[in-house]
Amino acid sequence: MIREKVIMNYIENEIKASVEIGEDNLYEKILRKANDSDYKWIDQYDFPVLEEEKKKAEFYFCYPKEKIQQMGMQIVEAFLHGFISQNRDMANRKRVRLHYQVGMEALVLQVSKGLKAHGLTPVIIKPGAMREELNEVPSTEGIEEEQIVAWYENAFRKYEEQMRDICGMIGIVEFGQPERAKNTDDCMKLVRGRRMVEDKYVKPGELSFCKVAFPNPAIGDEFEKIFDDVIEMNLEVADEFEVIQQTLIDALDKCQFIRIEGKGNNQTNLEVWMKPILDRKRQTNFMNCGGDLNIPYGEVFTTPRLEGSSGLLHIPDIYLQNTQFHNLKLWFKDGEIVDYSSEYDGKEEKDIVQKKLLSPHTSLPIGEFAIGTNTRAFRICKKYHLESQLPILIYEKMGPHIAIGDPCYRGAEEETVFNLLDGKEIVAKTNERTEKNVPDTQKYVFKHIDITLPYDEVKTMYGYDECGNKIEFLNDGKFVLEDTEKLNDGMKGER
Repeated sequence: MIREKVIMNYIENEIKASVEIGEDNLYEKILRKANDSDYKWIDQYDFPVLEEEKKKAEFYFCYPKEKIQQMGMQIVEAFLHGFISQNRDMANRKRVRLHYQVGMEALVLQVSKGLKAHGLTPVIIKPGAMREELNEVPSTEGIEEEQIVAWYENAFRKYEEQMRDICGMIGIVEFGQPERAKNTDDCMKLVRGRRMVEDKYVKPGELSFCKVAFPNPAIGDEFEKIFDDVIEMNLEVADEFEVIQQTLIDALDKCQFIRIEGKGNNQTNLEVWMKPILDRKRQTNFMNCGGDLNIPYGEVFTTPRLEGSSGLLHIPDIYLQNTQFHNLKLWFKDGEIVDYSSEYDGKEEKDIVQKKLLSPHTSLPIGEFAIGTNTRAFRICKKYHLESQLPILIYEKMGPHIAIGDPCYRGAEEETVFNLLDGKEIVAKTNERTEKNVPDTQKYVFKHIDITLPYDEVKTMYGYDECGNKIEFLNDGKFVLEDTEKLNDGMKGER
């Protein structure tokens, strides 16, 4: 009974903190005090702050102010542009959830200032830290999922009025820091419970968001060089590349399926089938994703057809769900994982795939097919050997990828969305699973995990049009479709 009360209090405090503003929000008060004259304010957080994080705060405050201001402005503009690109109405809602990492306060102040200049109210969420109390998340052992969902339902209902005022989220994250110890099973259980309820109160189809990542000083001796390159990448204007991405989309829309084959030691041999387009003059399968929503730009993505999507996806090394995977292999049949494996210490290890990727399910469907187009991100990755440290936010821009789990449009399938460049409506937002007239708990898996095949591991990627003509997109890791070759310049540092 005591443990149940602890979980209930944790859930209510979590939901309260996601809408709290003004003097009742500790983190907002700390942010208002943040400055570069003294750093006493950083010790007012209600969790341990390391010396390394204080030095990081100094780094951000001492970084060229014009760059920090520019980055803050770009994050806000990207967030606002999401309402346009996704055809969503802000509807006079004011609150924007703003999450960051301790030490980023100089940048977050600029983001907060920019939001307020547009009449919006930042909700400062508890920031991430390099060290947190291990027992922060209560144990949920023996507690049924239905009970957790019910507790979240009660908490959301209590703060329903404030929830209806949320118009989106901004997340500023880090990569390259040591993995923090967490009670992962408990976290996942609570996260899933929250997701199963939150969509009713904070509807995905009405929101904008923006997410961006920067390196943590713990990444190594080249931190400052990496930071310089990453901030320049994050500031890169996407307009020119959106035009090139549209060329990709025009060709992709002609294809019944896309086939990806790995090269060298990569054994990938996968076919992903596209949804039929009834009116190609007015409709498209792919979203042209520029520099809004996720920074940096660029990818084109769709919800593929499950039937026919079959084969092997092989990723020799990738960092997913706070876990490093070696020789990750996923076998698909009609869009569902039918087998899987990974390696640990040179031996096959299947349990880690089940626990870190699939759990609490035994299989997951393909929810997304995409092509990342940011070859500059690829060059930075290779230059500093960041393959095992980059977040998927950046890594997904470095080649073709699929996501296992729900489609990108979960909960927003009924919303009408157009590509801005050609005005075509995106019609591929559901698959055979999410089209079923069943409760959301049966329709969705409440997971979305992007898995990228980097350019240098791609032998070829191609499709065929309805006349049987082959359309090749990538060959030997390079873009080869006519009028897309300029994307390769980023690999050579020519922009």
